[in-house]
Amino acid sequence: MQLASSIRLLPKRKLTRIHEATVEVLKDIGVNFKSAKAREIFKRHGAKVDGEIVYISRRMLEDAIESTPPIFKWWARNEMQYVFMGEEQERPHISPTQGPIYIQDLDGGRRLGTLSDLVKLFKLCQASAVCDVIGAIPVAPSDVTKKERHLRISYELLRHVDKPLIGFVGRREEILDTFNMLEIALGRRGILPNRPYIGVSVNPLSPLKYDEEACETLITYAENRQPVIVLTCAMAGVSAPVTLMGTMVIQNAEMLAGLVLTQLISPEAPYVYSPASAVPNLATGAYVTGSPESNLINIAGLQLARELYELPCRSMAGLTDAHVIDCQAGYETMQNLMMLMLAGVHMINECLGALGSIMTTSFEKFVIDEEMISRCLRMLQGLDTSNEALAMDVIREVGHTGSYLMHPTTFRDCRNNWKPSVSFWGNFSEWEKKGTEDIVERANRQYKQVLENCPASLLDPEVDRELTAYIDRVLAG
Repeated sequence: MQLASSIRLLPKRKLTRIHEATVEVLKDIGVNFKSAKAREIFKRHGAKVDGEIVYISRRMLEDAIESTPPIFKWWARNEMQYVFMGEEQERPHISPTQGPIYIQDLDGGRRLGTLSDLVKLFKLCQASAVCDVIGAIPVAPSDVTKKERHLRISYELLRHVDKPLIGFVGRREEILDTFNMLEIALGRRGILPNRPYIGVSVNPLSPLKYDEEACETLITYAENRQPVIVLTCAMAGVSAPVTLMGTMVIQNAEMLAGLVLTQLISPEAPYVYSPASAVPNLATGAYVTGSPESNLINIAGLQLARELYELPCRSMAGLTDAHVIDCQAGYETMQNLMMLMLAGVHMINECLGALGSIMTTSFEKFVIDEEMISRCLRMLQGLDTSNEALAMDVIREVGHTGSYLMHPTTFRDCRNNWKPSVSFWGNFSEWEKKGTEDIVERANRQYKQVLENCPASLLDPEVDRELTAYIDRVLAG
């Protein structure tokens, strides 16, 4: 059975206070939408618009929350890899890091990422036993021009991944290119508006603002009824009030404003509420990821999503401010993973290889993070409480003087126990015989072994040729 309860930070009456403050912000202060198209959509549906400021009424907000599906099926090219988002899912879903510009490993140190590095990360995600929603940009490819960037990344994603997908923010034409390429890979033109296959994470600009590109991305995905994830990363004392409750209000208002826009465009379109705010280092104003106070903000956000709004939710986890894989990287990563997963989050991201406040992705930490996530997932499973698991017959049989080590039930069930994938459980002599490797050295060897066993492509050759021809046509323009 799963755990009997999850972490709850606030009672329902205090969640309601945050909600009521949010209603006041949306109604009286409004949200700045830099997109004329977004403002027109709001205005057409009866919202008050003054310049770039959109004012959202309580009724409009409540109608949008009611319209948003509490559960949706996220399809995959390999239909056996689909996932459910929402309260009916069996465990939190895992998606990779998004946004780093550096890649790091023992062999080459820290360096700008390339398309080859990005491909390796896509392959590792596809091969991973824990990662089940893949995409975004786990490391930015510095060797790809801006004109071809969205095409090359989308092509490599489709070549190496058949799980549910995450796209990336861009201009409408770029997003439609990605959609067209996905439909080519699926072999089913026009399928996207009928099935969610590829989501996107859109970031408001705190406080209370959406820029042009974020709006264009949100509108294009919502028009095609693909999952929109609105992720607010407000910084307490910098882009939000210094108090944690004040930051929760800003965060909630921004995410709900995005939700309203998606539902005005396409009622019942899938949406994911994604609190990701932080308490920065106010001595410098710098963003940090390792503060436990940041998780307090976001656990309250997850409660709002689940208890008040009944929305699928996601949050960043597995983050650290450490620049190398050291003790700090370990305890900050596990702190963030455990707090948010025990809070009942439906999906976590920024959790496979993240170092240096999400500036760097480490190949070795990717493998180590897989094990940490696996540990957390096992804890979330809880205990088998069946009559057989009580083992009363076995206890009677062994009595006071026997041993359970050689009992048939031990042989039968011992392989069901959780085991590490990269940690070493042998004694000191065994560790010496194996070369006294530390965990980073083992992880380095392990990620390379995984890549050696990955297929060159998951695409049918004819589909590959069709995708390549599409890219050539777009670039020839």
